[in-house]
Amino acid sequence: MKSAFKALCVIAVSRTSLDHWENTKNEEWKEHVTVMMDRFQNSNITAGLVLATAALLLTSNSPVTHLLAYGTAASYIFAMIAFSAALLSVISGAAVVVIYRTSITHKDMEHLKDMSRHQIICLLFWLAFPSICLAVATCFLFMSLFIACFCSGNTLVQVIAASGCSAFFANGILTLHVYNFVGKPPAKPTGRLDTGKDARSKV
Repeated sequence: MKSAFKALCVIAVSRTSLDHWENTKNEEWKEHVTVMMDRFQNSNITAGLVLATAALLLTSNSPVTHLLAYGTAASYIFAMIAFSAALLSVISGAAVVVIYRTSITHKDMEHLKDMSRHQIICLLFWLAFPSICLAVATCFLFMSLFIACFCSGNTLVQVIAASGCSAFFANGILTLHVYNFVGKPPAKPTGRLDTGKDARSKV
């Protein structure tokens, strides 16, 4: 549960904890708000790009089917899911920006530390929802294009698609690895070898 809550905090507020909620009047809080607003706006822009790309795949036929056959049923279904998730990301992201900015303007954020656990979890899920939807949309759009490449029957395109898929999963593994050690203190050495200077000082 602790790891799940930490992951939710990272997705929702770009922090591993909610310690910054203790004081919403200091400079750290103002910097955090600026970072969050920039992140939400960038997320909305990215979701809009994914939405436009998914819409293009859904409303057009492939001009070169032997290179990219995205008219297949599987590719079309994945593109539909990507379109829906991206649309949810745009809508929820816009709502988060408006309400979050309004709450900051009226200083309603001062009561964050007084909320119950249930309210905190709901707030974190609400803040994380645009990012979660964007991640789902991006993954399904990638899978839609991946299927379209493999259904093309072109060996070169299939090799490129396989390389892209491998890079995609490698990046996911690297992300999890970085998430596990960033922000943690380095492990203390179990032992220390005596240098020549130390040896002379003992004599």
